Amino acid sequence: MKEAALLDVDLPAVPKSASTARRAVLEALSGIAVDRAAVSIVVSEAVTNAVIHAYRDREHPGTVHVSASLDAEGIEVSVADDGIGMRPRIDSPGLGLGVPLMADLADHMEVESGGVGGGGVRVAARFLLMGPAGPHGRPVARAGRAERHTALLV
Repeated sequence: MKEAALLDVDLPAVPKSASTARRAVLEALSGIAVDRAAVSIVVSEAVTNAVIHAYRDREHPGTVHVSASLDAEGIEVSVADDGIGMRPRIDSPGLGLGVPLMADLADHMEVESGGVGGGGVRVAARFLLMGPAGPHGRPVARAGRAERHTALLV
């Protein structure tokens, strides 16, 4: 199965865009067997990070680009901005909880410099399809995140 684009949208980097992006991604994932709660949290966190951090040196908000695609193994959700990149804030006590939370919820996640137009940051999170409801009824192996969480509890 080739990769299929599910969503490709630009939003203003304003607080309301976190919920707008979350709803748009969840709507695009309708009928796809994926951990929708995990996707929802990752999208909200990534967009919120862009809104709070990417454009703090600008008078007007920038743009947050949100996309989602599907392939035979799962979905990839990407949130990118063209802001100032990953720079520490002078008023911050240190690394927050958002990035570690996103990394724990996704099956695979990358944070890289070079968001929209080569500047800013891009967060790409991959979520595997769940259970026997994979593409065309093909069973999808489910190893990784769920087993990792169980091992931490034991």
